[in-house]
Amino acid sequence: MTGANAGWLDRLSERQVAVAVIVGALGLYLPFAGSYGLWDPWETHYGEVARQMLERGDYISLWWPGSPLDAEHFWSKPVLSFWLMSIGMKAAGLASGGGGDPGELALSFRAEWALRTPFCLMGVLGIYGVYLCTSRFVSRRAGLIAAVATATMPLYSLVARQAMTDMAFVGPMTMALSLGALALFDDRDDPLPRRAFGRMSWPHHGLFYGTLALFAATVVPQLLVDALQLDFTLNAFRRSATVPGIVLMSPYVVGFAAFVLLAAKTRTRAPFYLYIAGILCGLAMLAKGLAGLGLPVIIFLSYLLFTWSWKRLDRPQMYYAILVAMLACAVVTFPWHTAMLLRHGRAFWEELYGDNHWRRMVLGRHGDRGTFEYFLRQLGYAALPWLAVAPAALVTMAARRVSAATTDARRQGLFWFGAIWFVAGYTLVSLSVTKFHHYILAALPGLAIAVGCFIDDLLHRRDTRAFATTALIGVPLLALATYDLVSARQSAQHFLWLFSYDYINSPRGRPWPDGLDFAPAIIGFAAAFAACTAALAWRRVQRPAAAALCACAMAFTFFLLDGYMKKVTAHWTQKGLIATYYRTRASPDERLVAWQMYWRGETFYTKNEIYVGPREKRTVFLGDKHAENLKDWLAKNRGHRHFFVVERSRFNQLRDLLPDETRASLKVIDETNTKFYMAQADL
Repeated sequence: MTGANAGWLDRLSERQVAVAVIVGALGLYLPFAGSYGLWDPWETHYGEVARQMLERGDYISLWWPGSPLDAEHFWSKPVLSFWLMSIGMKAAGLASGGGGDPGELALSFRAEWALRTPFCLMGVLGIYGVYLCTSRFVSRRAGLIAAVATATMPLYSLVARQAMTDMAFVGPMTMALSLGALALFDDRDDPLPRRAFGRMSWPHHGLFYGTLALFAATVVPQLLVDALQLDFTLNAFRRSATVPGIVLMSPYVVGFAAFVLLAAKTRTRAPFYLYIAGILCGLAMLAKGLAGLGLPVIIFLSYLLFTWSWKRLDRPQMYYAILVAMLACAVVTFPWHTAMLLRHGRAFWEELYGDNHWRRMVLGRHGDRGTFEYFLRQLGYAALPWLAVAPAALVTMAARRVSAATTDARRQGLFWFGAIWFVAGYTLVSLSVTKFHHYILAALPGLAIAVGCFIDDLLHRRDTRAFATTALIGVPLLALATYDLVSARQSAQHFLWLFSYDYINSPRGRPWPDGLDFAPAIIGFAAAFAACTAALAWRRVQRPAAAALCACAMAFTFFLLDGYMKKVTAHWTQKGLIATYYRTRASPDERLVAWQMYWRGETFYTKNEIYVGPREKRTVFLGDKHAENLKDWLAKNRGHRHFFVVERSRFNQLRDLLPDETRASLKVIDETNTKFYMAQADL
């Protein structure tokens, strides 16, 4: 190793360091991941879609029957996140076959563990991807710093703890981009050993076998499900015929076989990196749609155009590998899309890609609006504490001259790759008319790579002027972001708004819980971050200061995930309220009524008990004639105690809708949530 890498890392093997990164990331994200309730509206909404998948035994179509305001289908997101959540719930023994205790989701924490664990693992996949490419072409130290920066950026860590679609997109996409970097920068073009059987031969190497195993794991289950659950009625010439799923999926069976044969003809390592990247891009498309492939392609094209490094594609089989990787991506992502089009027709395509892609991007839909600077403020919270290093990293490394040495060129090339990744990701979401705070997530791994390269390079060169510049720029930015987070007790909600769009419904925030004041802790961590950043300018303590900055960032992430989140979640989830209902009710005849509720937790945590069945039995009252419909239901269901989940601001309106002689019996039995009440009344 070079001097940039010298130290205790030399005594460890590459495998040991990689395992340490993965285990460290798991230790950061998994403990307590399921120890607090699911957040409205996204976690509970998506969780119910996944539960319906198990309930119906239908692994193709997506359903959400839970409100008179919606159609029963759910077509605004692709399927991968719901497959992951349904697998988690199946493994946990939850919500299968329509049986079991209807209160089991609210009365235990198995649902939270089942739904969140897959997304924690996706977050770890992205962290390892950042380490993999940075350590390979810069240094292990740079890789570790970049991995820590990725894992501890609040937006990344918070979304990794949420059962929502974004980490299922960003995790595979990050690993795909990292493998693409390996293919681009790795010059090892020596032939792989081969094994033959008759006239056939294939690479006898772990990359080949691992690629086939991953490809089979992502494609074969899909083809089996589609073959068993899909059929299509073809009407032609006044006759109809039912085409079975195995016939409909036959093009993808052929595509699967073609990929295997083409991969067997590969002679070197680099193409296999692209094949795996193509598979992962297919998964990212199944999680988030076109961005799963579009963003990686934009980033690589931007890099090649900016650096004019097209000659790196002139190596053996690289263009061949790009085509085969695109085939792999298509075979992974197209079967589900084909099945949905055959089953639901054009309406599915228009809702998923017309409304939720094109309209959001170009015309605007439910969400914020803004211009290019919209996400700058969000970056202040999303990238804390690396916000203090990022500006100097982007400016200083961009201006640095590169020697002709191959290793130095690779280091600079990897930096540019990370910087272009960040800029391209930021630009793409800034061009979207519709904006949510979490849209910037996909750009953060690129920023972390740039930060890791920058700190490692300056520690190697011991450039105090560059570190002084970092302190002079970064500490004021850190102070500004900290002020935003502590200027009032409720200012800490900026962290919540990184992953929850409550700011759309309540631009000033919902009532902040009494007794929750995180300002002292945030100020304390900010002071530690500032001290570590300032200490980087002092040559004698630069390396300990960098290590301390990483340690403080990890401590802050533990605080954010396992302290802050556990304390605030009781006020952003309905789990506790609905658990009170199931513990209190004497029998299923004592119904739970959701009045003027559209937060989804009331649906998921009751296993949709409030909405399934005949229309006259449903206890969800929302939309047109909600007051009249509630009065009618109450008149027909006298003689029982019933329970009501309602927003606090509507409680008195609810009281006025009860029959006159029962209003005195209405009382709140759970007020632990600042947004909602759980109440009961004797009818």
